[in-house]
Amino acid sequence: MDKMINWDNIFASSETFKNNKPIPFGFIENVFYSDFYDALYSTFPKEDNTWEVSSNISRSSRRRLFGKDTKIKAVDEIDPTISNEWNAFHHYLFSKEFITNMSKYTGISLSSLDHFIFINNHKGDFNIPHTHHAGVSEDKYGYKLTVLMYFAKGWKRGDTGGTYISKTDEDETDIVFEPTNLDNSMIAFKETPISFHGSKCVTSDIVRHSIQFTMK
Repeated sequence: MDKMINWDNIFASSETFKNNKPIPFGFIENVFYSDFYDALYSTFPKEDNTWEVSSNISRSSRRRLFGKDTKIKAVDEIDPTISNEWNAFHHYLFSKEFITNMSKYTGISLSSLDHFIFINNHKGDFNIPHTHHAGVSEDKYGYKLTVLMYFAKGWKRGDTGGTYISKTDEDETDIVFEPTNLDNSMIAFKETPISFHGSKCVTSDIVRHSIQFTMK
């Protein structure tokens, strides 16, 4: 779709994604064209009783589903409670163009959107390092790719709270990459048994608006 995602910018980082270690992953800034990003940012869903608070020993955040999406499956239908821009973007994630382009960027043969969720991280929220497919053979993976896109205008470069990539799930000393700009940016990583990732405790007063989606 024209003037939504800056695909030229994303494709320019394709080889970096494919060659990064210990797993294929990539971080990209200026993901969206500015006008569309501003529209998504300004209409990011407000927190209300549709948001679920996730707080336990391993993570703390607030999450909201889109329309008729479930926690395990995205559904390509309109959500009348959300802006036209978000509906257009959610629909675009199901499109052949989006799936083909993400396959091109990652070098992974992708077939469909799997799961989608809005996430807000406030000051004090965190996510300890973990992996989604520990001890699972590749043919049994629930999905192949995880993507987080950030909508945190005013985020100070270097503030904690971005999703990092780690060598292990033991502690934060094994971090190999941590994003520092969460304003119109994204991180994506290939699902493997060692795709360890997490986020440090947020120390900023700015809410970390983000979305997370997975692809098969």
